[in-house]
Amino acid sequence: MRRASNGMAYRRGGMGPTVVLLHGIPGQGRAWDRVRAGLDGAFDVVVPDLFGFGGSDRPPRPTVENVGPAAQAAGIAALLDELGVHRATVVGHDFGAPIGVLVAASRPDLVGALSLLAGNTFPDTPIPFPMSLTTAPVIGGLLSRPLFSAPSLALMLRQGTGPGTTPPDASVYLGDRGQRRTIATIFSGALTRLTELYSPVSAALEDLEVPVLVGWGDRDPFFPLEQGERTAAAAKARLHVFDGAGHFLPHERPTEVACEIAEFARAVSR
Repeated sequence: MRRASNGMAYRRGGMGPTVVLLHGIPGQGRAWDRVRAGLDGAFDVVVPDLFGFGGSDRPPRPTVENVGPAAQAAGIAALLDELGVHRATVVGHDFGAPIGVLVAASRPDLVGALSLLAGNTFPDTPIPFPMSLTTAPVIGGLLSRPLFSAPSLALMLRQGTGPGTTPPDASVYLGDRGQRRTIATIFSGALTRLTELYSPVSAALEDLEVPVLVGWGDRDPFFPLEQGERTAAAAKARLHVFDGAGHFLPHERPTEVACEIAEFARAVSR
């Protein structure tokens, strides 16, 4: 584990074209370990911990302004500049997807291709119950704490995994108290300020001028496959469907995810 001057921790290994793996929430860089193992031999793989996660700096008071999509995208761009990365295939799962879109839009010199796995990039995505309750006046703030508590987040890991697959390791995905506070902040911000935060992402997605690969599980209970089809259409991208998989694709299908990323990254780097 190394740290950049902006306080973002990262792992880097392998040689070849650069692939950057951006984790989701819940999660941290270690969520990509098995995918990374399938890429290391042929690629220069950079796996950051987003601000507030894993070994990266934890803001004393996390807010949408310091841990939201725009702040994370700026941090990723600064990290890649410091590492001397000039063109990379950026892969974003879940919360990593809108971050990847914003990096590609703001710094097209850094991103040669983009892969989006099961992540929201739209401002009008329906909010499922009971999370929709957090947007209600008065009671919304009161409900946020139990909904984003450690037991509730652990339940999310179990519910989000496809049939026949062991849920992700809660100790990695939920992390310590500071990481859980960051997770709750990002979730709350995404729910209460969805239009504000994701309108720029949606606009940038449609204007992308790089090759895009979209991957989705057909058993994703959080973002149904129709959302993946919409994402692929907006980005003019190819859609790969992971049959029988839920939401946590790097955990559930690490070999298949690594193969898809490798094939895509090789094709666009030729």
